[in-house]
Amino acid sequence: MKEYIGILLIVTGIFLGIWCLKFYQKTTLRRRRKKARICEKKAIDLLKKYGFDILDVQKSASYFIFINGKPKEIKVRADVIVKKGRKVYVAEVKSGKTSPLLNVPATRRQLLEYYLVYKPAGLLLVDMEQEKIKTIEYSILKKDYSKLRYIFYALGIFFVGFLLGFLTRGE
Repeated sequence: MKEYIGILLIVTGIFLGIWCLKFYQKTTLRRRRKKARICEKKAIDLLKKYGFDILDVQKSASYFIFINGKPKEIKVRADVIVKKGRKVYVAEVKSGKTSPLLNVPATRRQLLEYYLVYKPAGLLLVDMEQEKIKTIEYSILKKDYSKLRYIFYALGIFFVGFLLGFLTRGE
C-alpha cells in the first residue's frame, strides 16, 4: 500500500510540475506580448519624432516556397511600414536586450526576409531598449553601379570626341 502512495505522489508531482511550467510559460509569453505592444506604440512615436510618416502597422504579406514542387504559403508581418521623403522603409521594432543585436541570426534573417518580400528602399531596426533607430544594409543586396559608371564615362568620351571631330572637320 505504501508503494502505491509513493507512486501516486510521484505522478502527482510530475503533473503538478508540468502544470507549473506551462503556467510560467503562458505568463512569460503574456508579459512579453504586452511589453511588445507598448514598445511598438512608443516606436511609432519615435519614428514620427525623426520625421517618418507611418504608412501601415502590422502589415501582412505572403510568398510561396516550393517543396518538391508543392507550394507552401509563408506569411510574414512587418511591424511598421514608414516613409521619409520618397523612400519607403520596413521598420522592425525590438524590445529585448539581445534581439536588437545583429549578431543574432534570427534578427538578420527576419530583416532579410522583409527586404525580399516588401522590397523597401531600406530597413530600419528600432531598438526600444536604447530608443534608437538603426539603418540596416546588406552588402549582398547593394546595387553595384561602378560598371555602369564606366559605361557613362565611355559614352561621354565618345560624345566629346564626336563633337570635336564634327566641329573641327575641314570644309
